[in-house]
Formats: sequence, structure tokens, C-alpha cells
Amino acid sequence: MIRGLRIGGGAIHVARTLLVTALGAGLLAQGIRDPQEEWRRAQRRLQQNRAEVDRLVDMRFRHDLGLPAAEDPTRPTGRPMSTLQKERMLRDLRDQEGQNVALSSRFNDLRRQFEELRQEAVASAERKADEAFVVVPSAGTARPQQRHPMPAMETNSGGISSPGEFQPNPGSSGSGLQPLPAGSSPAVQLTRVRGQIRGSDDHLRVAQSLFKAGQALMDVADDAREEGDVKTAESYDQRAKERLERAIAELEPLLAKPAPEYAALFCKGRCLELLFRHSERYDSLSLRRTTRLYQQREQEVRDAFLAISARDVKKTGENGTVEVLGSWGMAANAAVEHFRWLNLHGAYQPVTPIAEITWPGEKDK
Repeated sequence: MIRGLRIGGGAIHVARTLLVTALGAGLLAQGIRDPQEEWRRAQRRLQQNRAEVDRLVDMRFRHDLGLPAAEDPTRPTGRPMSTLQKERMLRDLRDQEGQNVALSSRFNDLRRQFEELRQEAVASAERKADEAFVVVPSAGTARPQQRHPMPAMETNSGGISSPGEFQPNPGSSGSGLQPLPAGSSPAVQLTRVRGQIRGSDDHLRVAQSLFKAGQALMDVADDAREEGDVKTAESYDQRAKERLERAIAELEPLLAKPAPEYAALFCKGRCLELLFRHSERYDSLSLRRTTRLYQQREQEVRDAFLAISARDVKKTGENGTVEVLGSWGMAANAAVEHFRWLNLHGAYQPVTPIAEITWPGEKDK
């Protein structure tokens, strides 16, 4: 019995050995290496992973505490620094300082250029806003076609364009100004100047145009005042004043000559006369309240016309002893007399309004 058990146990051990050998042969046949070597390899990978984890944790701690990194050359080390290392580090420091100075200088130059360009852009924008010129083609060039026809301006019997009486051109598609509503003042059609015209170097013509524009605006203001629209009248009188002052400024180059043209002097006198009337209405200019200023402004108006009558003199007669005023001198004298008469009698108001005067037999008709 015992012998049979021993034989049976030996058979089992032999079977186990054969099984392990078969399994090992099968694993080797499938390309799997020795388990011991696989275990050692796994141990090495584990150590590498632990070292990487320790390095990452150390970098995180240094980052949180603000400490230099391990690869930072300025990081203090326990071993002494050699002379070569010190010289190399000092050379690198000088190079970095030189680069910083160069970059700072370049930055300052660019910032200064930027400020200059920005100031020039702002000044240019302000200059364009103040002097918005419209280029006008010179005489003799072809007129460009307009997409939207401009409205025509009728002229009154005096030859001056009547503001507010604009009519669209025949055949226009309605792009012109709309007709005035019934009962409205013609002043609503006039708008502020949107740009100056650059296209003429003739100061006299420009000044005369500005004078006519100021005179027309004052006429419109008078019409609005008669209709009871005082605020509109004040607005147009102020705009007329601006144009008259610009006309006088336009005449300065011509009046600076030793012998100015008669037309320039006459235009200046007319502009000063209208400005005198404007001051009478809005600046309380009167002979009683502001006597000295009134006489000074009155003399300024007369001086412009007297300068014409003093020069435009012709000698006639047998011996050339008789002095006769020329056409400009006669016109200047008439302007002075008209100015004097208005100063004396311009404030006259009839006791009975003219509209209320009745004539004998008027009601019988």
C-alpha cells in the first residue's frame, strides 16, 4: 500500500515537472521572455517613474515658493565657482545689459515717433475741419457731369441772387430743393456754409462775393423780422456779420498797397457800413450812449470813401485849374451822403402808421 502511494506520488511530481516544462516551452514558443528578467525590468521602470515623480514634485514646490529652477545658472550651489565660470557669467550679464539698453532706446524712439505722428494727425484733422475747401476747376476746363443736378437760383431785379427763391432745373428728377410751404419764411432755405471755395486768387472778387452774401442775409433777416421771427433774424444777421468780416480780411492784401484800387476801398466801405448797422441793432451802438465809439466807427466808414474821392479827381478847364470828381469819386460822395442821411433820419417812425392813413374819398370807392 505504502509502496503504491510512493509510486503514485512520484508520478504526480513527474507530471508537475512535465507540465511546467511544457508551459515554459509554450511561453518561449510564444516569444515571452524569462519572468525574472521581466520582473527586474519592471523594477527599473518603477524606479524611473518614482524619480520622475520626485522631480516634478520638486519643480512644483520650487515654482510655488519662487525658488530658481535646477537648470538656472544663477542658482546657488554648494561647490565653489571657478574663475572661468565667474568671467563667463559676468560677460553674459554685460551682454544682457547692453541688449536691454538698446531695446529701451529703440522703444523710446518709437514712442516719440508715435506721439509726433499722432499729434500731426490730430492737427491735420482739425485743420481740415476748419478749412474744408471745395476744389473748383479752372476756367476753360470741361464741366464734370453731376449725378444730382443742383437747384437753380433766381435773381432779382438788382442782380443779386435772392436767397430762398431756389427752383429746380427743368427736367430734374426731384433731387433739388423742395418748394417753400405756404406762409413760411424764405430764410428756411438758407443753410450754413459747409466749405470754402479754393479756386480763385482774386481777392477783390472773393471779397465782393462775401459782401453780397452778407447783404443778402441781412435782407432775409429783415424779412424774418417783419414776420415776427426774431430768433431767425438774429441768426441770419450773425451769419451776415461773419461774411462781412471775412470780406474785410480778404481785402487786406489789396489795401496794404500804397495806392489801393477804388473797387477795394469801396467794397471795404460798404462792408464797414453794414457792420455799423449790425452794431446799432445788437451791440447798443448809438450817439447818445456810446458817443466816442459811435463817432469812431462812423469815421472809419467815411474814411474808406473819402480815400476814393481824394484821389479820383480830374482837372479840366483851359488851364487845368478846375477839379472835377471822377465816376468813383462821385459814387464815394453819394455813399457818404447816404450814410450820413441814414444816421440822421434812419430812426424816424411816423406818428400814424402808413397802413392806417386814409385819403379823402377812399372809403367811397
